[in-house]
Amino acid sequence: MKPCLHPSIVTTDSLESYLALAQRCHYRYVDVDFRWIEQAASQQSIAYVQHMFESHGIELASFGLPVAVHGDETAFQTTLSQLPEVAGNALRLGATRCVTWLWPSVDERPIPYGSRLAVRLRACADVLATFGIRLGLEFVGPHHLRTKQYPFVWNLQDLRAYLDAIGAPNVGILLDSYHCYTAEVPMDELLALEAHEIVHVHVNDASLPPNEAHDQERCLPGDGQIDLQGFVAALEHIGYTGPLSLEVLHQAPLPGRDDDIAKRMYETLNQFIAHAREESIGRG
Repeated sequence: MKPCLHPSIVTTDSLESYLALAQRCHYRYVDVDFRWIEQAASQQSIAYVQHMFESHGIELASFGLPVAVHGDETAFQTTLSQLPEVAGNALRLGATRCVTWLWPSVDERPIPYGSRLAVRLRACADVLATFGIRLGLEFVGPHHLRTKQYPFVWNLQDLRAYLDAIGAPNVGILLDSYHCYTAEVPMDELLALEAHEIVHVHVNDASLPPNEAHDQERCLPGDGQIDLQGFVAALEHIGYTGPLSLEVLHQAPLPGRDDDIAKRMYETLNQFIAHAREESIGRG
């Protein structure tokens, strides 16, 4: 496992300064606002953007699914037709993971809603498969987002069942420590996962109890009360070897300079990883 910088923990808003920051703080992987990539590619070229990544020794860990799977049919088909170009560009930057999320509750009747969404996600997965890219789906746990008329996918068991219904071999789990915490996913469910099921991982923390934690009020790993050492140890135990991305959604500014935050989080995640490996060796 390797730490992955995420734009949510820094204030820089340009691709060049973001990659330079990642390099200074020793990150190999980054998640990026893809609009930065598209802007740089339109101003220069995708080859220029690829050179920027390579010259900084950085790989793009993942990119958000740019398809309107929740929109009307016209919007869905239009954006689906654009997916090959986006996927090809992302792959040039190192990304073999594409990610999106599922609503935990919906107002539409869940069977027609879920069936239509599964068909659309399968179509996206088929396009991504031609590039060797996997699609990671995220369940969303916070209680304040479960208030619509019908429950949908809000925990790990629901997500695994829905993945079976989608039935695409390159579709798996985007696992987020905050959503595991707010959905109160037991540790034995994490330990029952197999590494190949996990496409990508988000690591963040919470300062409030699970039933009060707000999706947009997360805190930096190690600054809250989630058992992140246990979370990372479970990933180590099942053999996950991919990036751990620092997605920390927040409304109030994070305290500290970008470099200080990025360096501290790199060290914090590496400490979690090192301790998890020590525990694994000790059990062995």
